[in-house]
Amino acid sequence: MPAIAIADMIKENLPHTKILFVGSEKGMEKELVPRSGYPIKQLRVEGISRSCSFQNLHAAWLTIRAIGHAKRIAEEFHPNLVIGTGGYACYPSLMAAARLGIPTAVHESNAIPGLAVKNLASHVDRVWLNFPSAAQGLSPKAKIAIVGNPLPRGYRIVDRKRNTNTKEKRVLSFGGSLGARELNRAVLSLMERELNMPHISHLHATGEREYEGFMKEFLGKGLDDCKRFRVVPFIHDMTEQMAAADLVICRAGAMSISELANLGCAAILVPSPNVTGNHQFKNAEALERVGAAKLLPEALLCAGALPGMVLSLLKNKEELEGLQRNILRFSHPDANRLIFEDITKLIKI
Repeated sequence: MPAIAIADMIKENLPHTKILFVGSEKGMEKELVPRSGYPIKQLRVEGISRSCSFQNLHAAWLTIRAIGHAKRIAEEFHPNLVIGTGGYACYPSLMAAARLGIPTAVHESNAIPGLAVKNLASHVDRVWLNFPSAAQGLSPKAKIAIVGNPLPRGYRIVDRKRNTNTKEKRVLSFGGSLGARELNRAVLSLMERELNMPHISHLHATGEREYEGFMKEFLGKGLDDCKRFRVVPFIHDMTEQMAAADLVICRAGAMSISELANLGCAAILVPSPNVTGNHQFKNAEALERVGAAKLLPEALLCAGALPGMVLSLLKNKEELEGLQRNILRFSHPDANRLIFEDITKLIKI
C-alpha cells in the first residue's frame, strides 16, 4: 500500500510519468496493483526463514536469479528511479538497479526494518523511514530521511472531532478488511459489558469474511436491541470515524498507526501474530514505550483482558488525553511532500 500511495503521488505531481511495478508471483500486489491502474511484472522469489533451513538455500538461489530478471526488466523499461517498499521482490529489484547505476530509494513503514531493507540500506541512494527508531537497525552508511508513511489517494487530514460531552464515550474497533477472529470475539465480550453502560456507543467493523459469523453471535446475545451498537463488515469513511472516536481498538499495522497519529487518536493496539518478523508487535511496542498507545498482545486478548482495559481507559480522562497527545509525535501529515521533494533531488529535476 505505501508503494501504491507513492505511485499515486508521483502521478499527481508528474502526470506524464510512466510507472511500472515489480512484485512477487505469490504476493497480494498481483491483485492490488492492477486494481490501482498500474502494470506489474512478477519475479519468482521466496522469503528467507529466520531459522536455519534447507529452504533458505532454495530462496537464496531464487534471489540470485531474480536479480538477473530484475536487471533485464530495468534495461527494457529504462527507469529514472527505482523505489522499493520492502517485501520479497524489493531486494532483487533494488540491487539490480544499484548495479546498473540507476538512482534508488527504499521506504520502511515499520518500527524495525525488515531483512530486505537492512540488506539494501548501504546500497541505495536514500532510505525513507516512518519510525525514527528503525534507523538503529541500519548500516551507518545509509542515507536516511525521516518522512513518515505516504498518504493514499483520496486521504485527507481532518480535524479531530473532540467529544465535548464528558460523559458520553465513543469506541471504534476493527481488525482489517478481512477481519480478525480473536479480536471479533473479544469485542463481543466487550459489548456485553458495555450493554449496561448507557454512556458508551460502539462502532465495530468485523471484516467481510467474519461478518456473518459475528452477527449470528451478536443476535444470539441480544446485542442488536442496543441502539448504541453498530456493526458493519467494512468502514468506508474510516478517517471520519477515527476522528470522532474517544478510543480506537485495532491491529498495529504501520498504515493504521499513521492514520491514528495524524488524527491524534487514543488507541489500544492488538498486534497480529501472523506477520513477518512480528513487526506489528514492534510497532505497538515503540508507541507504548513513550505513552502513545496501549499494547494488548493477542494472548492477553484471548484471555479476556480487553473489556477491563477499555473500561478502565474510558474512566480515566487524563490517561486518554495523554495517549491522544503523545501519539501526535508519530504524525507525518507532510509525508507525501517530503517524499516527492526527495524524489526530485534523486532524479535531478
